[in-house]
Amino acid sequence: MIEKKSTKIRKITFWPAFILLFGSLVYSIVNKEGFYAMASAANTWVLNNLGWTYSLTSFLCLTTIAAAYFSPLGNVILGGKDAKPILSKTNWATITLCTAMAAGALFWGIVEPIYHMAAPPVGMEPNSWESAKFAMETMVLHWSIHPYSLYTLPVIAFAFAFFNMRKPFSVTSQLGVLTDKFHIKTEEKNVFPQILDTVLLFAMGLGILGVICTGTLNMGGALKEITGIQSKAAAWLIILGFVTVCFIVSSISGIHKGIKLLSNLNVAVYIVLLALIFILGPTAFMIDGTVEAVGGTLSDLPAKLLTTGAYASDPWAKSWTVFYAGSWGSWAPISACFLARLGVGYKVKDLIKINFGIPIIFNIVWSGVFSNLAINYQLTGKLDLIHILNTEGAEATIYAIFREMPGAKIIVVLFFAALLLSMITAMDSTTNSIAALSTTGISPEEQEAPVFLKIMWGTIFAVLSYIMLTIAGIDGIKMVSNLGGLPNIFIIAGGIVCVLIIACNVDKYNLVDRKAESGEEDLEGETGNEKQSGRIGAEKEGSVIE
Repeated sequence: MIEKKSTKIRKITFWPAFILLFGSLVYSIVNKEGFYAMASAANTWVLNNLGWTYSLTSFLCLTTIAAAYFSPLGNVILGGKDAKPILSKTNWATITLCTAMAAGALFWGIVEPIYHMAAPPVGMEPNSWESAKFAMETMVLHWSIHPYSLYTLPVIAFAFAFFNMRKPFSVTSQLGVLTDKFHIKTEEKNVFPQILDTVLLFAMGLGILGVICTGTLNMGGALKEITGIQSKAAAWLIILGFVTVCFIVSSISGIHKGIKLLSNLNVAVYIVLLALIFILGPTAFMIDGTVEAVGGTLSDLPAKLLTTGAYASDPWAKSWTVFYAGSWGSWAPISACFLARLGVGYKVKDLIKINFGIPIIFNIVWSGVFSNLAINYQLTGKLDLIHILNTEGAEATIYAIFREMPGAKIIVVLFFAALLLSMITAMDSTTNSIAALSTTGISPEEQEAPVFLKIMWGTIFAVLSYIMLTIAGIDGIKMVSNLGGLPNIFIIAGGIVCVLIIACNVDKYNLVDRKAESGEEDLEGETGNEKQSGRIGAEKEGSVIE
């Protein structure tokens, strides 16, 4: 029988991150102009001087994932050969898709291509067929290959370290090979992992703001469409309050209860909405455009991922592709701590399929329908979406399109439901991970952090999001969330090195299977305060949750 561990706050991890976020809130209230100016200056400096690290890291993540899949590492079972899955592949896929997709693809899937048509890179005529083709190719890159390369690499690094190298529940475990090589102690109570986790918790907090604010703006547009209430501060306050209560309740219910049910419902709504838009929209154009865009993206993938705009002195790349890498980087390492736990009992190849392959295919389909819908309306003159974007804002663009379609009210309600469920499931998994990293004693047998921590983190994220919305609008959100990715990009880069080293010598680092084969009681590399008995897929006697 496994003894239940007590959980205590990791003071060095929790308090600095909490104080930094609270300090940001106070500063933004006391000196709104100064807060915006500081965020703007910092964002500009990061993009101009370190933006290349974002582009390069994303490209290296893609190549490393491919190497891991086809190497002996791909056939390793997470948790060892005797480990049992805790989720069916279907439930695993829906939770992963909803956690990573969040509200971003819902909002930007329609709005972003219009931005690219209105202001394409230097040398391309705005509002032309060339800019339309470029916009759709960019959507394929930005919402499939690009983000999921950055998401999946840390998942591989953490999953193998946590389940097969017997590392503790800490972001530091993603660097397990390097910390072992340099004899850096990484147990829960050591200072180094706590300091690293607090930096990443703060960075993750900044990234969460972007998602919450984008979703709030989108629902503000829906509220205006349905009730006529303007998408302003009062409406945002009501929306944030409702969403916060919902995702806290879901988070308290646990990983395998609320989030599993919500994710299955969420994907069902996605599919219904996709089918409806596909049937009612310009179907042939959607298919033709998607096929052409995928071909154009894949034929020039390295150049698209590594673009910085240096030679043309063009800010487009740093404002979009490079920025996105930083924004997604602010989520990736900590999201990995949640997503990796779902893969126990499956091969690393399965982990890559679920976290990389399926989301890429789904998001290409999603962009192929929604982005091509917006592009078609703009190209054919059915709507002047560029004018709407410039005069009424990003969120108004979405509902202007829906109003032109048959069954507009039904579409708006479905879209609102998809957005709401996406935000709740994303916040559920994120709050769970952040609260878990703030405490000791977290393991697959005892995954839930104290309820008060989840409520505290959820509340401060909602309050900070409201401050960001009322101060800086969408541009301020982009700047703040991008800053959150800077420290995380270096963690991801370290994870790349670790995964490549492991892939070249799997037997050396697969401590679980080595122990099972040799019958040894302990192996070098296992943490002193955390044995593996029961960790390996042991939830509920290893039963698969259907």
